[in-house]
Amino acid sequence: MLLEVEPIWKVLLMMGIGVFSQHKCVDYINIMKDLAHKQQLYLIIASSDFVYGTNYQFCHGYIGKDLGCLTQEKLIQAFGRVGRSNAMADYSIRLRNDDLIMRLFQKSENKREVVNMNTLFGI
Repeated sequence: MLLEVEPIWKVLLMMGIGVFSQHKCVDYINIMKDLAHKQQLYLIIASSDFVYGTNYQFCHGYIGKDLGCLTQEKLIQAFGRVGRSNAMADYSIRLRNDDLIMRLFQKSENKREVVNMNTLFGI
């Protein structure tokens, strides 16, 4: 309770809901990451950038209507987080935007992540 974040974030975390946002409190983020790693959170709310740099395993994934700008690579990364821990459990991925299904299965010409990685490594 002594964390230096707004009370709403504390209440949500106590309810088992983690929110990945631009929190300035490192302790809050570390507690949330630890709970996520132990699979002790009921729900994690995150932006599209959450999929990079994390190794959390989830049973269910929901991609909302407001994430319609997701690239094909981010979709694949997000789906790859679901169902990795136990082959005998039930898993689901739910999309609230049919355009994302089309984006996943059609060839993508605009690959921002590929361009960014090539720029980063000087290729």
